[in-house]
Amino acid sequence: MDNRFKQNLNVIRLPKGFEEEARGGKTCCEPNVVLAHLTEIESWKNDVLGVVIKKSDASDIVTISMQDCEGNTLINYGEAGSYPEDSLAQGFIYEWKQVLTTYGIGTYIVKVNYTISGITDSLTWGVYDLKSYSIENAQGTVRIYSNFNSFFQPLNLDFTNSNHKDSVRFNGFFGNREPKTDIVNFIDKGRSVVKATRENLNTYTLNSDPITIGISRRILDFHLLTEDTCFISDHNRYNHDYLILDKPVVLEESAEVEYITKDRRATITAIFGDRRKTDKSFYNKK
Repeated sequence: MDNRFKQNLNVIRLPKGFEEEARGGKTCCEPNVVLAHLTEIESWKNDVLGVVIKKSDASDIVTISMQDCEGNTLINYGEAGSYPEDSLAQGFIYEWKQVLTTYGIGTYIVKVNYTISGITDSLTWGVYDLKSYSIENAQGTVRIYSNFNSFFQPLNLDFTNSNHKDSVRFNGFFGNREPKTDIVNFIDKGRSVVKATRENLNTYTLNSDPITIGISRRILDFHLLTEDTCFISDHNRYNHDYLILDKPVVLEESAEVEYITKDRRATITAIFGDRRKTDKSFYNKK
């Protein structure tokens, strides 16, 4: 008789950053622009950065830290990630407003050091060029800000009931509302057309400028895939609507990517709709 036993083993997933081999093209670790305001608290003036790592075992060690451009390790400012449905998740949410207040404008590097399943290594999560929020510094940018509250399969990570949030700012355009009005009429006994309901099912278009893979991954593989609440702000001089600031939206059509010949960058186009469908009129029967 064979002696058999069953043993459950955890799948080892080592963290991945945005570092890549040098081939002579643009690198993904070019600084990402982030903005914050020293005194004003509006969300769309103050970017955040959510960093999260999934460990393989509770004994694994993960350290998330920030460095200045000279390599000095700085105190983290923000809040620790809370993941009540996933005991192996560890994260930190950087508040750039607090970084600006403490250290000022400049270039900052977020690093992750880890020992997972006996493997010790480090990675660069990203490089960030922190500037003070102003109309001039925000000009031409779009910001996506998201909260996460569902299961993220690529990392086998459960964001349910977590405080995880992240924002990504890039050059592009968001707006050009199309009302796509849904019209329901009926004909009364006098053969007159009478309105029953009218509803604007608004859509908005997101167009990015050419962006590197570090930004496109954050948009396509994280924000547009995993967000549970999403808010978009536009800062373009020629936008028809200057009040697109933390607008609550939902992705309505798959994003399209256009790759640029002999250039590592790509552009993204995506269609969004209002998260709340309340742009409607109808007869109120009492």
